[in-house]
Amino acid sequence: MFLKKLPLFFALALISTRVSAQTSEALPFVRIGHDASREAMAGAGTLSGASAAWASFDYAALSVESDSRLSAAAGYQNWTPSGTGYINAGLSLRLGERLGLTAGASYGIGKPYDVYSAAGAKTGTFTPGQYILNVGAAYKILPFLSAGVNVHSARETIAEGQSHGTISGDVSLIGSFGGFKTGLGVLSVGTPVYSASGDVFNLPTSARISLAYEGKAGDSLAYGAYADADYYIFSSGINAAAGVRVEYNEFVRLMAGYNYGSAGAVIPSHASAGLGVTFAGISLDAAYLLASESLGGSLLVTLGYSF
Repeated sequence: MFLKKLPLFFALALISTRVSAQTSEALPFVRIGHDASREAMAGAGTLSGASAAWASFDYAALSVESDSRLSAAAGYQNWTPSGTGYINAGLSLRLGERLGLTAGASYGIGKPYDVYSAAGAKTGTFTPGQYILNVGAAYKILPFLSAGVNVHSARETIAEGQSHGTISGDVSLIGSFGGFKTGLGVLSVGTPVYSASGDVFNLPTSARISLAYEGKAGDSLAYGAYADADYYIFSSGINAAAGVRVEYNEFVRLMAGYNYGSAGAVIPSHASAGLGVTFAGISLDAAYLLASESLGGSLLVTLGYSF
């Protein structure tokens, strides 16, 4: 009987990973943010120069908009809905004034579960896993306009011999006008995912619009205000995030934000807050997600370097 139920089990396991992010689309983890400085603003800040190291996960165009030639970061996060822990890394390199290259990776380790034989005897345990590998490039078309493209390989393994993967990509445009920035992107465009039962599921493809304003008050205080909105093409869900960052003397910063997630959105509604410090080009950021039944308690920590 147990063997007869295996296809159902695998289908339910795949569905559970989608429901944990309140969407009916496949592989929703491809849209989870990994940058603590952005997640401290509830996912807002796509256009923040401080996030250049993570440009390979959505807006590759940010790699040529950043003031830094090289930005690299690594971090860890726990994702409360699925109980998955992620190890993340990102890199952005600006070559000259017009060309940028991006790369990134994320590996997630889920909660282990017991495996049983057809006779009902426990034979061991299995730990689900996920990964994303990214590469991208960007080009400054005009002094105020940049374009970028990312390519992702993502795969999720939910049981022995049962995995689901896809190739996807992003296209982004960023316009800069003084302290104002605006961005447009189409994200997670890729091949569909097939369940163990043969059902076909789309990726959480979205169209994103991003806005940002960054400035200074005096010599020691810098600030930024950010807004991002995604419309998920297949589920008609909406995520809309707004956040702020205040930094003193290019050393310590505070961040906070709120993200609204409608029915069908990948990320549930939640608030977040965070703290960061920078010294000699090395930055440390921490974000804590709160005010959400499903996301409350998620924590991200990122260590980065730029010059």
